Amino acid sequence: MIINIQAGCLLPALILLNLFFGWMFLKTSTWLVLEGILILLLVLNSYFLIRKVKRWSVPAPGNIIDVHGEVVDEKRELKKEG
Repeated sequence: MIINIQAGCLLPALILLNLFFGWMFLKTSTWLVLEGILILLLVLNSYFLIRKVKRWSVPAPGNIIDVHGEVVDEKRELKKEG
């Protein structure tokens, strides 16, 4: 499932517009369902954005490099310290 992250700025505006003006143009049940769908889309979009940012920021455990440019064997280094 691909969701465009840039829609995150538009969704809160749509939610607020629907909240304040949707009842004027739509039936009550349709208005509430649309509001619920917009809020659900915002929550899902936020969840996927958080997962993507977390994936970018956390390095893979096996790809740690020390300051000399050498790959560090984590288990061997932990045994030396402990």
